[in-house]
Amino acid sequence: MVDYYDQLAERYDHERFENSYGSYLDAQERRLLRRWFAPITTGRILDLACGTGRLLDMATHGLDASDAMVRIARQKHPGKQVYRGPAGELAELGIRFDAIFCLHLFMHLSLTEIETVLRFCHDGLRPGGLFVFDVPSALRRTLTRFRPAGWHAGTALTHGEIVTLTAHHWRWRASRGILFFPIHRVPKGVRSLLRRCDDLIGVTPLKHVSSYVLFCLEKRL
Repeated sequence: MVDYYDQLAERYDHERFENSYGSYLDAQERRLLRRWFAPITTGRILDLACGTGRLLDMATHGLDASDAMVRIARQKHPGKQVYRGPAGELAELGIRFDAIFCLHLFMHLSLTEIETVLRFCHDGLRPGGLFVFDVPSALRRTLTRFRPAGWHAGTALTHGEIVTLTAHHWRWRASRGILFFPIHRVPKGVRSLLRRCDDLIGVTPLKHVSSYVLFCLEKRL
């Protein structure tokens, strides 16, 4: 996985987010991060798996396993502290964070690896700290009969599976669906017009059939 993103780094921003699809997704993610992290005005926030730093303006620190991604993130955000390494090196930073967010990572990991990252993030947060992450909806994939090939976006989870994974060490704060509409099949000129409706659907029970579900958890004391 790291080799894949090392090779993709130079064109990652252009291919993934400098288009109407990427802008749509970026706007939905930013909206939720702003809402959930609003009380944290002076704290430390880590962007875990920060990639090229797309969301580093919403964090104080970044961590990514890809050398090439980290190099670009540092160039884009020279005032941020960006580290290279896997999630397992969180403890070596010697920092207790007020919040950690981790987007577009869990979908590439096995269930065992997700459990490990959850543990590292729990240890890296102060008591009461927030952790935000996303996963593709397994229910959505069942309904659409989507079958991923290989590790890339190969993991999707149900709401119940997330509850089970986080039951003992986390307190539930919120969950929201994003990308309810198949935006890649919608004409580019009207995509932005659907986003407000997509945001509203994301707070209803239909969130479970959105493409992705974002979760906000609080570390138990």
